[in-house]
Amino acid sequence: MRTPYVGLFDILHNLAKWYIIRNTVNLVKVALQISSREEGAMFRERIKQAYDSLTPSFKRLGEFILAHELDVAFMTATELARKLGVDAATVVRFSQALGYQGYRQLSKEVQQVVKADLTAVYGRFDEAKTNVERLRALLENERHNLEVAVAQVTDQAAELVDLLAKAKRVWVVGEAGARCLAEFFADYLRIAGVKASGLDADPAEAVRVLWDIGEKDLVIGLGVPGTGIDTAAVLRLAKEQGAETAAVSVSAVSPPAQVADRVLVCPANSPIGLPSAASLITMMMALWQALLARDSKRMEERVAVLQETYVSLLTARVEQGKRVDVRRLWREF
Repeated sequence: MRTPYVGLFDILHNLAKWYIIRNTVNLVKVALQISSREEGAMFRERIKQAYDSLTPSFKRLGEFILAHELDVAFMTATELARKLGVDAATVVRFSQALGYQGYRQLSKEVQQVVKADLTAVYGRFDEAKTNVERLRALLENERHNLEVAVAQVTDQAAELVDLLAKAKRVWVVGEAGARCLAEFFADYLRIAGVKASGLDADPAEAVRVLWDIGEKDLVIGLGVPGTGIDTAAVLRLAKEQGAETAAVSVSAVSPPAQVADRVLVCPANSPIGLPSAASLITMMMALWQALLARDSKRMEERVAVLQETYVSLLTARVEQGKRVDVRRLWREF
């Protein structure tokens, strides 16, 4: 294992070799941030590696820590235990199962990585002077959001892929700005052969569909900042009618995430003060691709059918154009 200083010197060397950083102070600052992130990110990897062998209560703890790193950084073992309905001794044993002396050591590591992440992401944007630097800083922020999302991919994500493949019908629910994202995801799911539809969570719209939702159906709620009450209500009623439920959310505490059986968290943190939907969209695309990858032969057949259908539509369009007086059609318009 590298000593902290050897690791720091390695990072300094790579930064100097691959990046043009004129200010020596900034060079050292960035290197320290990266070094801290590398040292502190161990808890994420430990939870992921040990996840399959953990007890149900330990899995819940691991999932909560990955989904609420910022909150956990300021929680005592007692507070964390109370939050999850376990005793403090369970939290300590969980920490020891991951290789820590106790929860205090685990908590300190979480604090280090949270501090380093916030400093690295927001500090880089604050120091940006040009549009190019700002764009790079914002893209770095999106990469960090995705890293956090990747660390939280556990059995629930795998179960959701299986549910997408087996569900009789899939409804993707969104409200406000998430409505277009719901339609977007449903469109891609249909490409994969899933009987999917986007659903507006507005009660006047949702009531037309909700009465028909039942067992073997899957309802996915999208959780975006500032909204979600109507989406959560749809998920709750769908559960009561026997449907499977899931949420793809920017937060583990959004209204849809609190109701759904399975939750995938995609952070929306952004240094500009407004939430970003980039990681949420990326998660939906990853689910879609994972669904296609379950059966490569079926995927190839599906793509071939889509291509043939598209060619047929284009051919029919050309033939129809020959039969129609386009100028007359335009005059009627």
